[in-house]
This record gives sequence, C-alpha cells and structure tokens, in this order.
Amino acid sequence: MRCPACQAEHRPGARFCEECGARLDAACPRCGAPVTAGKKFCGECGAALAGQERGGAPAPAAAAERFATPQRYTPAHLAERILKGRAALSGERKQVTVLFADVSGFTSLSERLDPEDVHALINRAFELMLAEIHRYEGTVNQFLGDGLMALFGAPIAHEDHAQRAAHAALAMQRALAAYRAEVAPRGIAFRVRMGLNTGLVVVGAIGDNLRMDYTAVGDTTNTAARMQQLAEPGRIVVADATQRLVAPYFELRALGAVPVKGKSQPVAAWELTGAGPAVSRLAARAAHGLSPFVGRDDALATLERAWTQARAGRGQAAFVVGEAGMGKSRLLLELRERLGDAATWIEGDCISFGRSIPFLPIVAMLKQNFGIEDPDGEPRIIERVRRGLAFLGEDAAQVEPWLRYLMAVDPGHPGVAALDPVERRARIVTAIQRLTAAGSRRRPVVLVVEDAHWIDSASEDFLTSLAESLPGMAVLLIVTYRPLYQQPFGDRTYYWRIALQPVDEEDAVRIVRATLGVADLPRELAVTIAAKAEGNPFFLEEIGRTLVETGAVRAENGRRVLVEAAATIRVPDTVQDVIAARLDRLAEPQKRTVQTAAVIGREFALGLLRRVSDLHDQLERTLAELKGVELIYEKTGFGELEYVFKHALTQDVAYASLLQAERRRLHALIGAAIEDVYAGRLEERAEELVYHFTRGEVWDKVVRYARAAAERAAGLFVDARAIEFSEQALEALRRLPETRETARAGIDIRLGMRPPLWRAGKLEPLFERMKEAEALAARHGETAPLDTIFSFLIQYHWAKGEQERALEYGRRCLEMADAKDDLGLRVTAHFYMCHAYQALGQFAEGLRHAQTVIDLLDGPRATERFGLSGLPYCGACGLAAWNLTELGDPEGALDFIRRGERVADAANHLYSQTVLAVERGHLLTHHGTPAEAIAVLEPAARICREKNFIGWLMRALAPLGRAYAEIGRHDDGIAAAKEAVVLQEGAGAFVNRAGFHLSLAHAYLAAGRLEDAEASARTGLGFAERHGERGWEGWNRYVLGDIAQRRGDRAAAAQYLDEAQEIAEELAMRPLLERCRAALRSLG
Repeated sequence: MRCPACQAEHRPGARFCEECGARLDAACPRCGAPVTAGKKFCGECGAALAGQERGGAPAPAAAAERFATPQRYTPAHLAERILKGRAALSGERKQVTVLFADVSGFTSLSERLDPEDVHALINRAFELMLAEIHRYEGTVNQFLGDGLMALFGAPIAHEDHAQRAAHAALAMQRALAAYRAEVAPRGIAFRVRMGLNTGLVVVGAIGDNLRMDYTAVGDTTNTAARMQQLAEPGRIVVADATQRLVAPYFELRALGAVPVKGKSQPVAAWELTGAGPAVSRLAARAAHGLSPFVGRDDALATLERAWTQARAGRGQAAFVVGEAGMGKSRLLLELRERLGDAATWIEGDCISFGRSIPFLPIVAMLKQNFGIEDPDGEPRIIERVRRGLAFLGEDAAQVEPWLRYLMAVDPGHPGVAALDPVERRARIVTAIQRLTAAGSRRRPVVLVVEDAHWIDSASEDFLTSLAESLPGMAVLLIVTYRPLYQQPFGDRTYYWRIALQPVDEEDAVRIVRATLGVADLPRELAVTIAAKAEGNPFFLEEIGRTLVETGAVRAENGRRVLVEAAATIRVPDTVQDVIAARLDRLAEPQKRTVQTAAVIGREFALGLLRRVSDLHDQLERTLAELKGVELIYEKTGFGELEYVFKHALTQDVAYASLLQAERRRLHALIGAAIEDVYAGRLEERAEELVYHFTRGEVWDKVVRYARAAAERAAGLFVDARAIEFSEQALEALRRLPETRETARAGIDIRLGMRPPLWRAGKLEPLFERMKEAEALAARHGETAPLDTIFSFLIQYHWAKGEQERALEYGRRCLEMADAKDDLGLRVTAHFYMCHAYQALGQFAEGLRHAQTVIDLLDGPRATERFGLSGLPYCGACGLAAWNLTELGDPEGALDFIRRGERVADAANHLYSQTVLAVERGHLLTHHGTPAEAIAVLEPAARICREKNFIGWLMRALAPLGRAYAEIGRHDDGIAAAKEAVVLQEGAGAFVNRAGFHLSLAHAYLAAGRLEDAEASARTGLGFAERHGERGWEGWNRYVLGDIAQRRGDRAAAAQYLDEAQEIAEELAMRPLLERCRAALRSLG
C-alpha cells in the first residue's frame, strides 16, 4: 500500500510513512470502517481511499509534498497558537465542527491530462480551500484523495466553531467557483461538495508537525462524511447538530432525514445555501450588580472623618494601602457616592509603564479638571485651560503658562521654554498648588491618585510637596498603593493611614452568595472558597463567577442553586488561574479583544482599540459583552469613550497569554495607531510610543521617540528618566544598520546625555558615552562633535584628578575655539581649565581663567548656559571667589559671590543660585564663621538633595560638616562630612577628595577624636600627593601638625608645619601661611 500523502511504498504493518512521516491508517478516513490494503474504495460508505492509482496516473492530491503534513501548509500564526496550547488540549473533550470536502472531476482528468497538469490544478484548488479554512481559524489535519477534512474548535478553541465552519464552506465554494470559471476555457470542469457535522472529539497528542490525533465521540466524523456523500456537486449539506447552531445566521433548506451508519434513527440534513442577515449572536445580558460592600466600614468611616476635617478648611491626606484586589478602588467608589455633589472629585491613575512619564497622573487630573479630551488640538486645549482659570482673575496669568507647558502646548510666554529645567519644574509645581488652593476655596476638593506604586518621580515629588502644604486648604488628598511601595510622605498630624486587610469568613460568604445568587451557601463550600481566596474580595468575586460559568450553580425557578457537591467543585489555586480559566472560556472575539486591549494598557480608548482590532463592526458589541461579564468597565469623563480593566491582574494575564510574536505585532500596530490618532500631539505621547515600539521592535521609531522622551524628561529635570530613555534610544540604534545618519543620531544622543549624567554623578558611564561618540565621529568623518567631546574630557579628567590631561584638552579646545571663533567653546575651555588649575593649587592661574570667563560674558550674555548645567558666568564668579579665598582676599572673594548672585537671581536659575550658596558657605567656613556658614549651607544642601545635584551636595556637606562640629554639633558634623566622602567615592571622582577628608578631619578634631582626625588627614594627604593637589596637601599637612602639637609631639608638629608653610609660600596661600607661622611661633 502506498502513503496517502506522498505515494511512497511502505512496508506491511508500518504506522507512519518512512518518507514523509504521514500517518498510515488502515481505516476509512470518512466513516472509520476497517479497509483492506490496496483497495480503492471503502466497502462501508463507498468513499474513495487516498493514494491509489487511477487510470495509470497517481492521485493528484498525494503527489504534492506541500500537503504532506499540517506543518507545511498551516500558516505560522495558527501553528504558533496550536503548539502553544497543545499540552493543555491533550486528552480534553472538545466540541468541534467537522468539515469534509471533496473535489469531483479531477479523477477523470487524469486520463487525458499530463499528471503534472493534474497535480497543479488540484494543488491550486487545495490552496484556495486552505486559505478560507485558515481565514476562519480552522485546521486541516489531513488530505484525503481529492479532498480534505477540516476541524473547527480544535486544536484552536472557538465558541462559534459551527458558524466558522459554515462561513468557511461558503467561502470555499465561492473561491472554487471563481477558479472553475478561470480554467473552464481549457475544457476543465470540476465541482466541490461538502458536509458538516458538530459533535464531541477527544483531542490526543499534537506533534511538532502539527498533526493531531483525535478520537470521535459517537459518530461525529462518520455523520459529517455521510453529509458530504449526500451533497450534490457544488452543494453543502449540514447535519441537524450543526444546523441548530448556525440557523439564526445562515440560509438553509431542509433535505429531510437520511440514514447514517451507526445511528438507529435517521439524521435530518440541511443544505447550506448562503449567509443570512446579520443577527446578534448573544442576547443582551443583564448587568451584574456590585457585590456587597463588606468588611470596609471602618476604612470608609476613617475617610469620612478625614473629609469632614478637609471640608472645614483643614486639609487632610489619606493613604490607602492594600494588595491587588483588596478593594482600594471599591472603597473610593463608596466614598464618592457618599459625598455626591459636596466635593469636586479629581482623580488620576498611575500605570505600570508610567514611571518614566513625568507628571502622568497629574496631567490626567488637570485634563479632567479642565474638560480636555484626548482628540483636542492645541487651540482647544489652550481655550479650555484659559476658561478653567478665569476664576483666578489676574492671578491666572501666573498659573496658565506653566500648566500649558505641562500639557505640551504653547505656553504663551517665550521665557517658559528657555527657563532652567529645575526652576521650570518648580514653577509648574507652584502653579498646580496655587490652582488647587484657589479651587478649594470655591468648593472642597478631593484629589485621588491611584496605584502610586507605579508613580513617576515628578508626580511623587509634587504629591509630597502638596501634602506638606495641605493645612489651610479645603482639600482631601487620597493616595492608594500596594504594600511594597516605599512611600515618601513621612508623618504629619493630618495624615490618615488605612491598611486594607482580608475580609473575614462571614463577609467572604456574603460576597460569594451575592455573586452566585445562592441564598444558602453550604458551609463546606464557604470554607473552601474563603481558604482559596484568602479574604481577597477580587478573588472571591472571580471564584464565584467561575462557579457560575462552569455550571457548578445554575438557575432554577428564578434563582441560582448549587447542583454539585462542594467536594467536587475545583476552586483555582490562584487568582491567575481564575483569570486564565475565565479568559479561556470567552468567545473568540471577546478573548482576542481582551488580549489586544491588554497590550494597549490598563486603560484603553475605544478609538485606539478600533484602529488595531480586526472585529470592525463587532467591536462595540464585543466590548459590551465584556462589560457584561465585568472584565472591563467604562471610564467616566469627557470626550472619547474609554475603558478600564476592572483589575490590573486581568490585564497581566491576558497579556501574558499572547505569543511573543503576536505581542510584537500588536505593539507595533498600537504605536502606529497612536501616531495616527494623536498626530498633532506626539510629544506628550513620546513615552507611551517608546513603550509600544520597543516591544514591537520598530527600532527606528524607538530611536525617535526615546530621544523626544529623554529631552522632555531632562526639561523637567528628571535626570534618571532622561538617562534611561537615552539608553533605550542607543539600544535601538544598535539594532539598526550603522549608516552616517544613525551614527549622527548616536553621537547626538550621547552628547545629550552629558548634563544629566554629570548631575547624577555618573562619571564612568559618561566617559564611556563620550568615547563612543568620539569613535563614531572618527569612523564617519564627523568633526563638529569634537568640540563637545573635548570640552567634556577637560571636565572628566579634572574630576578624575588627572589635571595635566585636563589642561592638555583645554589647550586643544582653545586652539579649536580660536580657529573657529567659537565663543561657547572658548568659555567652556577657560571654565574647566580654571577648575584644573585650582585643583593643582595654582590659584593665581585659576583666577586668571575665571576672570577670562567673566570678562567674555559680562553683560547680556551672562545668562547663557552654552550647554552646561549652570550659568558659566555664575560658576566662574564662584571659582574666582574660591581662588581669592585661598590667596587671602576675602573681600574680593565676597564681591565675586555677590556679582554671581545678582545674575543668578535675575535669571531665576536655581542651579546657579545653589552653586553660589555653596561657595559662600565655603568662604564663611574657611574664615571661621561657622554659624553663618550653616545658615547658608543647610538650605543649599536641602535643595541639592531634592534636585539630585549630587556633585554640589557633596561640596555642600563637606564644609557643613566642619561648621557643625565647630559649633559643638559633633555627631551631625561627622555624619555630614562622612556622607560627602561616601558620595564622592560613589561618583568615582578623585578631585578634591583630599579636601573632603580634610573636612572630616576638622570635624573629628573639633570633637576631640585625634586618632580619627589623624587618619582622615593622612588619607587626604595621600590623595593630594597622588593627584598633585598642592593646596590640599598644604592644608592636610597643617592639620597633621596641629594634631601632633596637641599630642605634645613638637618635632612632628614642626616638621608638618614647616612643610605646610613651604607650600603656602610657593602658592601664595596667605591664610595657610599665617596659620602656619602662628602655630610655629607657639611651638617656640
């Protein structure tokens, strides 16, 4: 006997073909009756047996290797789904619809046409049939002579498998009719006849080649084969089991009852003649009511007490913490219903990928407040903001530009975009707080931020600031989050903390009873459910719905009753199991919609979902069905209809159920849809687009939007996010071919990382990025970036304590600046060369370079930054003051500080103001006025900590520690000085490390801890000697001399003091010189 797939001869008794692997069944593929090897037709039903020679030519279907195994003809997307779910399907009873199709007329053609022509004709017919079967997600398990058998409902599950099979049959009929017309001029005639039946099969193993073993339950396949035999050529006949399922949607003509082998009674047969009018597949479902609000009375009462205080003008903050599904949102819903119109309720939700989107929930709250809709263009947004602020009167002008900037529209004032990012962010926060306060005077306000465990740092900073300023406002701030969130809000007398605990067994029973509609729940079942759900209201609701949907309870006489013993009811072990099992039971369009929506996010707009869904007119009906089963709900508000997953875990499970390839496809589609829907306002969607295009692996788009997101984050001074997005852009570039264009982008991205990386104290990553930029520039002949790269290398080598190399790059930059007459490069070179000379102790030379910067920029250009974090003019004034302090001119130093402060204050430049405050504090500490120094340095250090100015934080803490210790606050002083040392070590910097250890030595010395002081000073001396920092070397030797003198070791003291005096004379360090001379005189 030959193989029915490839016609190869096989040995007697073989179960599988040794050439192509096809299964060799000695049974009729239609009716299942045993057949004799070598026979051409079934002795029971008369069906042609595959693979037999007819008229001297091989059977056309068998000759095509293309159809040897399902793996070769099943589309990749279906193959992936089959393989993904095959383990779960094995041994499972599945309701399916079986379709048999036979193309009549090809056998006779083999007698007059060349076999190759016959093969080509039938192969084309099979391709057409396969295309339609696969379109409706049926699968073809095998080919049978001139026909095939297809299954709908397994291995890919579909609730509407019968309808799909009917649609596929009609589509095959149409496709083959067109093909028949195409070949008719060649004298070729053929027709297809099909039969369908619906019934149970037990799914067996599914091999890697996608071939599925199955066993019919009863006469499922036998009846389908009989229907195909009944069909006249060109017709489709269905059995009554299929007819009952498809009747509302298709046109059918009764054929009467026909005998079927194995059945004692005839089976009614129907001819399928066409599709009927569109009819809704499901009747409208009655909406499920909410389960009882139980176990949360105390929490609600606490919120009501907080509201009473807030309504009276004594602002309050409530923090609600609980595991996922514990009822945080439900609690707020109850409160909102209780308050009614007594409060203005504004809420914003954080999202799982929103940590990198600055002010995400705050922007959402502002949009809600102003009635701004996502499709709104810039003019409408501006108009709504202006109208919403009208009640502020003249004060609106102080608020409007900052809110408009935050919402990514023209702020209406040129100074807003040009302002330093730190100051701009501060102004934005102030504007929102001012609006909140003013609004609360008109009507009490409830501000809600949900899921703060996903909050972005900018929003977190704002909420922290708002919480501090609540007293005096009629505002109740409510923040919900999960237990792992490390909330930064601290403790205040007007704070309320509410921890939601699992509900007790009694309340759990009430929830399940309400969900089931069962008045008397057996104790055994109640205990089982409570134990599985662990008192989580969401778990309880979902388990109850699972019991209903699996038939463990059913409706009788208008109420639901249990129909199974409690011991036989399987409750899923985890909520993941509950959700996954529930999703698997959804109709195919519903499940696909849930999965697609899950890729969009926890919240999804109808318009965006419509762009990526293939359901078209069915989409809204499908969403209504999903609302009916309470997987999603509509989000109330303005504008376009939006939906929200009822629980975040539902989204997580639905997303995880998708194959990676399908996730990639959907993310790419969603990204493209966002570009289309929000074409005029992509800047504010940049972070969202990065999320989707990264997961969709659309790398050129990732580069584009990650760069935009990085710039936006840097503009709001969220440096960590700016760095993160820049790295994402670089990673995306690595996945693209390197061209001159991508190289230029790679250079620009790396150069743009300089300010945030520097401010964050990440020296080595910054150095790596600059060297990469330099290498890219060299490879592609780009010379422009060298200016920025070389100026950075001055800064880098200065920080690493390599001052000669820093000066070498400085001189190269000056040469380049002179050649191009580039003021910016000239300013930057002098600025950092001043740093290097100061570190070397060459204070006069450092002063000269600082003065050069000041002279170059004095006047209108004093407020230009030239790409630096601070204003170079102000920085140079601080450097000049430092150098003059070491040279012994405190009045001159103070004059430079004042000059810099005037410019920084006029420009409202917080960074430069902070730098000058630190320099002033250093001067005051140096000249023995620690109390005055503390008054300046404490607020400066606080700002540095808040704004993540790591470099200046350490420079503030070092003198602050010394000042604390010198007024008797020894522990505070030592702690501050130690932190400065630790921060600098963490940054990988070596410059001035000798000075940080010197400050720690001073703190120890003031506390009388001579051994610790000596150890610190010796460490500082070692750093100074290794890095050529002669000024710090002199000061550390002086301190070691002081320590020796206190111990009574006059010889050691004299030696250290002589060495320090020598350095002071060499460097013209008058303050050090005077102290050395005084100490030596005291030695006698």
